[in-house]
Amino acid sequence: MKKIKLTRESVAMGDDIDAPHVLEIEIEPNWTIIEILKYISNIDYLPRISGGRATWSVAINEPIAVFTQETPEEPLLICLPDYPYHGISRFVEFEHIHFNYHAQKKASEVFEVLSRFRIK
Repeated sequence: MKKIKLTRESVAMGDDIDAPHVLEIEIEPNWTIIEILKYISNIDYLPRISGGRATWSVAINEPIAVFTQETPEEPLLICLPDYPYHGISRFVEFEHIHFNYHAQKKASEVFEVLSRFRIK
């Protein structure tokens, strides 16, 4: 098992009391980002928003996915589907995943902006 830290933005003023909403979880070291996000969805880490349309971007050093309350099992991936796997037997090492809240914006709009994000 591998321990990672989750943090997320607040969704409302009353939610700010516990910010940055840190949670440490254990995952299998060979899970893909889709498996990791599915696990996070099942433990109810991200708050449910009235109307059911919360949109989150997922970042591990940079944006890697857009995740919605409506369809948590179908994230829009900016990274490759087998992330964090790289190469024959290597995985990207990470210890922290952060969720940025984008209110009830359409996932496709958030994805379009973030997919152009580049670090020089």
